[in-house]
Amino acid sequence: LWCLILAETSSTVIRFRAFFTASGISTPTVQGLDFSTSAVKADHIGKAKQTFEMVGTALFMLPFLQYLGGLLLCCAVPLAYESVRRKVKSRVLYVDGMASMTSTGEVVFDHRTLKFWMQIKSLGSKLIVGVPVKSDDMVLNACSSPSVDEVVAEAPRKVDLMFLEKNKIDFVVTVPGQERLVTDEVIGSNRCLMMMEDGKTVQAVKPKESAKQE
Repeated sequence: LWCLILAETSSTVIRFRAFFTASGISTPTVQGLDFSTSAVKADHIGKAKQTFEMVGTALFMLPFLQYLGGLLLCCAVPLAYESVRRKVKSRVLYVDGMASMTSTGEVVFDHRTLKFWMQIKSLGSKLIVGVPVKSDDMVLNACSSPSVDEVVAEAPRKVDLMFLEKNKIDFVVTVPGQERLVTDEVIGSNRCLMMMEDGKTVQAVKPKESAKQE
């Protein structure tokens, strides 16, 4: 039973940390990709584990059903470890810090930019912000944001797969009209996401050929 106790303790610590470090911003819905997490809310694996634990504990307390209860508790052990694994799943996201640049070339850094970063951070475990131009103010602004885990100064103006692999980035997140910030290879590998204008939905950017066919 110590294996089950240790797994449940780890799960509790992870869930406690996720709850109290949450930004308070609603997490966008990702369409077409599995971005689900059980860090705070239990999924079907967690619910099945809880059922085995509750029934197994109840039966284990009855002298004539202890073996059956112990068997159910043993069955809950792999489910408990799978639940912990899903909670600690790593996902690194990248955002171009100049994506909020206006048509006049002025970089906008306001509450909308901070909210955007907070929403993107809620989708993964690490947020990297790249600043492709030499702008000390933008670098300092990004470093001061609690949602940003790392800032890449003088990042490439167009993100390619080599840059993603070098920095261990899983997905690039853009806004409408900023698809040119990534190469066609990144889009073709299904690693470029776009925050829609409603601010509530994120979907994968499709290659130009696929978009034309639709």
